[in-house]
Amino acid sequence: MLELRIHGRGGTGVVTLADLLSKAALAAGKEAQALPFFGVERRGAVIRACFRISDTPILQRSMSYQPDIIALMHENMLPHARNEGFTEGEDGAVIIVNGKVPVEAEGTQWLVDAEQIARDHGLTFGWDAYINVPMAGAIAKVIGIPLESVESAVNVVFKGKNAASNLEAARDAYNTTTKVKGGA
Repeated sequence: MLELRIHGRGGTGVVTLADLLSKAALAAGKEAQALPFFGVERRGAVIRACFRISDTPILQRSMSYQPDIIALMHENMLPHARNEGFTEGEDGAVIIVNGKVPVEAEGTQWLVDAEQIARDHGLTFGWDAYINVPMAGAIAKVIGIPLESVESAVNVVFKGKNAASNLEAARDAYNTTTKVKGGA
């Protein structure tokens, strides 16, 4: 079983991202689980969600305390991930970052400019860019979920014009996510 924990802020689509990943994993023939966790339900508050994927039934139902991978919806979320028990480097953990440069952490990192991808495809409201679908594309690439399964999940969650722009954003993120060494 692979465990991934997503760190973001309220209003950025963290819960929808976990749900999209779960639907994509199921479309790929895997077992999946999405668990949101948040305290104060307000825009901007720290939000976490857990996603698990496995070839066998998932019996665990708790939050992920020692994830194999963390996804940072924003570069500044790393301190929150560390406070929640994530340690990178020697244990082989991986970080997926919405950003242009690696965060200050050891180990393997994957970068995707999810915010720019969202803006390029009109996934905005006012100044806010909705980065959850590009992040779903990036995470799927890293953990080995086929792009076709992500596309299937996007078509289930979004309809019409919204589906088209979200599909393009997921594809762009899947194809542009790059592996880098950690920043120190």
